[in-house]
Amino acid sequence: MYDTKEENGKIKSKVVFLNNDGLLSKEFKYEFTYNENGKVASKTAYRWDKSNEEWQPYYQSTFTYTDKGEIHVVYGMWDKNKKSYDLNVQQLVLADSNYNDIFS
Repeated sequence: MYDTKEENGKIKSKVVFLNNDGLLSKEFKYEFTYNENGKVASKTAYRWDKSNEEWQPYYQSTFTYTDKGEIHVVYGMWDKNKKSYDLNVQQLVLADSNYNDIFS
């Protein structure tokens, strides 16, 4: 189950709930930012910390778009010591035609 927050037709955040025998519990939260063309610029993921009852950073993906029809993705996991998304950084290039599949 999802709780999606939208603003001006764009998804700003989405919370994913896990169903445990009819009880819903928070699992993940995603926050999105958009570039000047209205395309997703970043997706930041958080995991729910049941012990502290707060969202903890998990990973972040940033997206840039080229004139060649490519989406350049940089993915990094949260490093709590450095307080940045620079663990296990990976880069990926996708075809812009996959945009709706990626962000739907």
